[in-house]
Amino acid sequence: MPDILEGIDDLHDDDEIAFVELTIRYQEEFEKAFAELDDRADATRVYLVYLHKVLAAARTLNIDPFAGWDNPDRGSALDFFNDFSLAFEQMKVGLQIRHARTRKVYSVELDGATKQRIHFLIGKIRTVVEDADLEERKKNSLFKKLAAFAADVDKARTTFNNAMLMGLDIAHLAKKFGDAMKPATDFVNSITELLAEAKALEPEQQQLPPAEERKKIEPPRKQIEGPKFSRDMDDDIPF
Repeated sequence: MPDILEGIDDLHDDDEIAFVELTIRYQEEFEKAFAELDDRADATRVYLVYLHKVLAAARTLNIDPFAGWDNPDRGSALDFFNDFSLAFEQMKVGLQIRHARTRKVYSVELDGATKQRIHFLIGKIRTVVEDADLEERKKNSLFKKLAAFAADVDKARTTFNNAMLMGLDIAHLAKKFGDAMKPATDFVNSITELLAEAKALEPEQQQLPPAEERKKIEPPRKQIEGPKFSRDMDDDIPF
């Protein structure tokens, strides 16, 4: 029996990003199905399957404006397809810009010396964790968080997410195991100070950019009648 959840459980936690991921996946399925059609075959169903999938995803994830769009009928499928494709690109660009600005608030650019110092401290934390009397599952979980944060340190901008996850775990273990984990807590505090010092050197940007008022994208109008179309529509496909 096929696994209907295959490829779904690894979607991004952010609903808008998850919608973009799904839509791109459905686009790839659409292109494959379209390429397999005979030259004069009616492509209507291929368009409709794609559009029904993306609109179902939009409604489930409550993605504006697509969640409010009605499903197209056979006569309006091509126009609907073109309207959706353009509106989706508009939505995707806006999403990319908003998340890029957000990432800058919750990240910092580190110089080489600071990166080297942080990597040294991460190594010290690993040693403390290795020597601590922790169950193997917990050690492996911490090692994964340390590895994720170490990878972030090597990027152009270091985000704070994995640093926070690592710090929270260390703080919890320090409360539970006391002196055995205290050195790790001290190393985490040193890392936090290095990140804070680097962030303080950047231009003031303490708040997220204000939420922009998004212009409503009107759904395509349904056509009462419309001709069937075939693969001759190749030139109308925007991707």
